[in-house]
Amino acid sequence: MELWGVIFSLLVWTAMFVVDAGEDYYAMLGVNKEASVKEIRKAFKKLAISKHPDKNTDDPEAHNVFIKINRAYEVLKDEDLRKKYDQYGEEGLKDDFQRGRSYESWQWYQQNFGIYDDDPEIITLSRSDFEQSVENTGELWFINFYSPHCSHCHELAPAWREVARELENVIRIGAVNCEDDWQLCRMQNIHSYPSLVFYPAKEKYHGQRTSENLVKEALSRVKADYHRLTSRNFDQLLDSGLPWLITFCGDGGDCLQKKSLIKLAAMLVDLVSVGKIDCDSDNELCTKVGQHHGTYFYKEKTLERDNGMEISSLYPKDIARSVLQQLPDVEIISEDFLKEIANKRNQTWLIHFVDKVDNQDLELRKLPALLKKYKVGRVDCANKRSVCNKLYVSKFPTFMLFKAKGGTEVYYGGRVTAHDVAAFVHDSAETPLQNLGPDDFPERVINSKEPWFVDFFAPWCPPCMRLLPEFKKASRLDRSNVNFGTVDCTVHNGLCNTYNIRSYPTTILYNQSIPHQYHGQHTVKNLLEFIEDTMKPPVIILDQHSFFHNVGNRPPGEIWLVDYFAPWCGPCQQLAPEWRRLAKKFLDKEIVHVASVDCEAHRELCRSQSVNSYPTMRLYPAGASGSSHYYAYNGWNRDASSLQAWVYNYLPSKVVALTSSTFTQTVLESQVPWVIDFYAPWCGHCQVFKPQFERVAERLEGVAQAGKVDCDESPGLCAQAGITAYPSVRFYVGAQSNKRQNAHGWSIESQSVDYIVQYVKENVPKTKKITDEL
Repeated sequence: MELWGVIFSLLVWTAMFVVDAGEDYYAMLGVNKEASVKEIRKAFKKLAISKHPDKNTDDPEAHNVFIKINRAYEVLKDEDLRKKYDQYGEEGLKDDFQRGRSYESWQWYQQNFGIYDDDPEIITLSRSDFEQSVENTGELWFINFYSPHCSHCHELAPAWREVARELENVIRIGAVNCEDDWQLCRMQNIHSYPSLVFYPAKEKYHGQRTSENLVKEALSRVKADYHRLTSRNFDQLLDSGLPWLITFCGDGGDCLQKKSLIKLAAMLVDLVSVGKIDCDSDNELCTKVGQHHGTYFYKEKTLERDNGMEISSLYPKDIARSVLQQLPDVEIISEDFLKEIANKRNQTWLIHFVDKVDNQDLELRKLPALLKKYKVGRVDCANKRSVCNKLYVSKFPTFMLFKAKGGTEVYYGGRVTAHDVAAFVHDSAETPLQNLGPDDFPERVINSKEPWFVDFFAPWCPPCMRLLPEFKKASRLDRSNVNFGTVDCTVHNGLCNTYNIRSYPTTILYNQSIPHQYHGQHTVKNLLEFIEDTMKPPVIILDQHSFFHNVGNRPPGEIWLVDYFAPWCGPCQQLAPEWRRLAKKFLDKEIVHVASVDCEAHRELCRSQSVNSYPTMRLYPAGASGSSHYYAYNGWNRDASSLQAWVYNYLPSKVVALTSSTFTQTVLESQVPWVIDFYAPWCGHCQVFKPQFERVAERLEGVAQAGKVDCDESPGLCAQAGITAYPSVRFYVGAQSNKRQNAHGWSIESQSVDYIVQYVKENVPKTKKITDEL
């Protein structure tokens, strides 16, 4: 623990020194370190317009100043470059980074840059929030993928703004700048601009790009709908358990048309039932209710004659606002009751912390209806500052979930809408993930006998926001009794400083006070694999004593694989999960041992083995002693399958190597069943398949013999067998009545071990047995 802390401190000191030595890109753009990409873009646009050389012709330094500003923007808008800059300053950026040295004209920044940044109805999306906000919600989105250099995109912009205003709160309207976020656009298969795409169906819109046609197409995809009420279905539909908004269409006044009713059904989904009564065709029903024209709101179980509240507006947004004002607001929670909620935890509560109770967004009145299984409350921190401070609530609004099973979790979504917050509650209420703070460290977490997996993050960090949902999924799926927690380093800055957290996200598994930092991909599969490998390490950790005992004095039949690494080495961090996967591939091979040496902790050992670069991978073969005889891995691919194929070159093999001179007698004229792998040594797929075919040979022992043919060495044989692709697997059932078999054999169209083994076993004649004739 102490050594780890010293190493981490040295790295942090170095990073801080480098950052201090370069330009402060955040200060240059006038934003803080927590700024979002949209805030950074807006700040840069403002500077670009005022500091542009076109506007400062008398300043000889204007060009150089603008180059610096432009470079700062190019770095901070890119999440990968931004993370490197945050951790290591300018020195941490790639040597080949050349962006920011050229720029557009002043008019371009004035007219073309950040087309939709100032439109509140349009949600600007980036790679960091696209998956969580769009692909994982199942909600209806209409997204405009555009380029600021595209003239058609600018021509569309006024219509797109009109669509966003007309469909506000009906569906989600988004925009993606493919000039800034080309990776996201490529991932979404966007090749031309503008591309208008509906999600979650991922269907492109190819119709006319007028606001009228766009709105019409979008509304046709809205699943929410209104009810056509008649005398025959009125009593049945009335018992919906929801309040009603009904428009009466008849002589003497206006009523709502189809488009407005669909919009209202979408805006008030799950809150209010929307209906229409045609009084011309059903005068009896209108007479019964007491209305023949106009629009009325009826509270639950109050749809009686003359009991509705008239709404005079014909605009859906105004009507929805009037209806929401009639719904009950969120319950105001007292300080004592909040303490009771926090301590007793007999029910799940969502608490909305605000700095002023009045004038809350009416949209949030949807929460109680959307969260019927849970309780919803609001706390005014302006009057309860001490209790809010105790809960580390300092930003408003804050939504905190107090879970019935223990722990709290904060909503970090970028959009404060009722549906977004409700989706967070439904996703988190039963999830064991919990927020951690200073009170939990070190006793509850680091010094605990139970393992803790902790994600240190910042809400403004895009990679953090991509990791968080995967981390949450991992907490639900984990079966190893590991506790999951998160630490918001913008709230608990002192705590993160204490544990030397300087880049985000930093994810650490604490097991018996020993920290194991995670460096893999941000997917639930990789997170769970890391937990499994940490709790049950497949790789043997070697120090100087155990290295010479196990490797230097290994028995003649053993093979040792050793990875020499340094904790700070990036390629070593990338190799680590693959090395663990390699170790698991050889768990059933008693003669193969996979190990690693930390050269930062055991410098003398690595120096004695002449290890000068990291990672260094060596294989110490069977039949030799000491550590001077080894084979180094020099392959380009450092994935587990490539490494496994390399190792198999040094293992005893049950696969017989065959040539043109031995194939006919050994296989074609033999009564013994054979399965043959035809390969080429330069074929990458063949190298990956090689260990799999060794497993085939092992599982078919006593059933069929296994062989391999190098088609570079025996091209005539492979041509005779009709081999046109590598690897090709053929089955030879055995010669019948001393007649030579056809060289083509039976083709097995699979490289799956299970499939090949099953195929051979099903097709081997019952009377065939492997004899000693070989």
